[in-house]
Order: sequence, then C-alpha cells, then structure tokens
Amino acid sequence: MFPDVTGELTAAAPKAYHRLSHDEQERFHIHADRLMRRASWEAARDFTIQPAMIHTVAAHAALIVAGFDPTVDPFRNVAAIVLHGGTIVTTGPQPGPVAGVMSAAPRYLAGQSGHGRGPVLLDWRTVQREVNRPSRGSNVVYHEFAHKLDQLDGDADGVPPIADSEARQAWEQTIGTNFRRLQRRGSTGLVRAYGATNQAEYFAVTSEVFFTRPVELRTQMARLYERLAEFYRQDPAGRIDDEILQTKIS
Repeated sequence: MFPDVTGELTAAAPKAYHRLSHDEQERFHIHADRLMRRASWEAARDFTIQPAMIHTVAAHAALIVAGFDPTVDPFRNVAAIVLHGGTIVTTGPQPGPVAGVMSAAPRYLAGQSGHGRGPVLLDWRTVQREVNRPSRGSNVVYHEFAHKLDQLDGDADGVPPIADSEARQAWEQTIGTNFRRLQRRGSTGLVRAYGATNQAEYFAVTSEVFFTRPVELRTQMARLYERLAEFYRQDPAGRIDDEILQTKIS
C-alpha cells in the first residue's frame, strides 16, 4: 500500500526534520513508516483521505518519538487513525464540569485519543492549520499521540512509562507542581488553560509546546522542559541554538 515515501515524509515537516541529527532522522523514518503500514487509516463519513494527509500525520507523530529506540514500537497501541474533514462531534455520557456529575451534551473536538487500542481521531482542517503555523504552540497530532504514549502503561494519567524510580519521582514532582500552578493561575500565555483539565491533558498540552515553542518553554519553565527532554530523549531548543550558531558562523 505504501511505497518508499522518504521524500514525502521529509517534505511533510521539512524544518523540524532537518533539525534532527542523522540518528534521529533514521529513527524518524522507521517510526513513521511503521505507523503508516501497521495502523488502519480511515476516513470519516463524507471525507476522502489523500496520501499527503497520511504522510503529514505520520511525520508529525514520528517527530515526537525520534529519540525512541526503533526496535520497540512506541505506537503499538494505535490500531487506527480516523481523519475527519472538520470538527469532531462526540455524544454520550461524559464527565461534566463538576466532579461526579455526568453530562450528555455533545462535545466539539479537534482530536481524540481512544483508551487502550482505541483509534486516534483527527480533524484534518485543524491538523493542516497547525502544522503550517507551528509558532502558535499547538499541534493536535503531537497532542493526541502524546496521549497514546501516556497510555502505554495502561493509564492516561499524565505519567508515561518511566522505568527509573528517581526519574519518575522527579517527573511527578515537576509535572504535579506546574499542573497545580496552571490550575490556580489559568493560561500562562505559553501553556494554554486546557492543560489544567487534568494531568493527562497537561502532559499532552505541554508536549505540544515542547516541540513547537521549545526555546520559550526552556526559558520560562526550565524544569518542565528538562523533564520532557528526558522523557522524549530530545532537545529541540538545543537544535535551534545550534542552527542559530551555524547561521552566525556562515
């Protein structure tokens, strides 16, 4: 179904891709290719998927795992990706605005990550808009696939699999402190208020910022940046530093 699409994947996120090291680029291609081939790509009603859409989603999902060992599939719990032509409307009982209260009101979403091996739902219009304007600090592909990483240990709780107990303790302390601060203060101008919904959303929202506005995140929230860099095994702000330095030298 998918021939060699190395060039198409590179073109789907050219600036971010060319900032990767050679090893990261190799891992990027392995993760992207595996996701394209293994997952089921489906279109919502009245929508048609084009190959470029698959390349775009796969490329941006692979960018966040370019630091991960390619012999292990970090998206093994992604069975299907469903693309919608517009806003996703979900119905059915959902937790309401007050703890312990359920709401049957429809929800309007740009994306959703099903629990377990549930599908990733994406509004293509939002995907397209955000990948073309990365400086806004939001990316629904990063967000929903971060949820899938969070769920690898079974729980969507904002604590992805971290084997080392000391690193896990540092994660819980840093993430917990910053999450509670966001709850008290609201949006920081960098991390949007939606991250205060719960710690799972906080992890997904800050993952978006980590990959789209890394220098600002490192400057304003250094410990949070450090925890995310440790988990993702990447230093996107450092790549930008290197790029600026090379520009000055040349």
